[in-house]
Amino acid sequence: MASKNPWEKFVGEEYRIQNLGRPAIFFIPSKKLGIKDGKKTVEDRLNAFLQKRFGAFTISTAPYFGAWHNGEKISRDECRLYEVSFVGTKRIKLLFRVLARLARKIEEECIYFKAGEDTCLIYPAPPKKH
Repeated sequence: MASKNPWEKFVGEEYRIQNLGRPAIFFIPSKKLGIKDGKKTVEDRLNAFLQKRFGAFTISTAPYFGAWHNGEKISRDECRLYEVSFVGTKRIKLLFRVLARLARKIEEECIYFKAGEDTCLIYPAPPKKH
């Protein structure tokens, strides 16, 4: 059976390697990170979630610009790139749920997400009718 740690073959006496797993990145429109969600901003809540559930995360400080076609027009926006890493798949559904809720909160149709070689768009489920 193959090892789940791709770094195992590089173990050496002068250093220690900790496998962080697969990197995942996603983009959030910069101007929408300041939207209030209760007493905190969307950015504050997202950062606290990532720190608690993934232990660490990075945010690019250089702006990324995205352009996409939403069926009617081409949209462009400055985005902030977030990156987290995780071993296995246990936390990916939780991250998807949080990003879907975030998309709804900031009125984005979807969030662009990439993990390893795979990319997807995360759409919030339609609101439930009562």
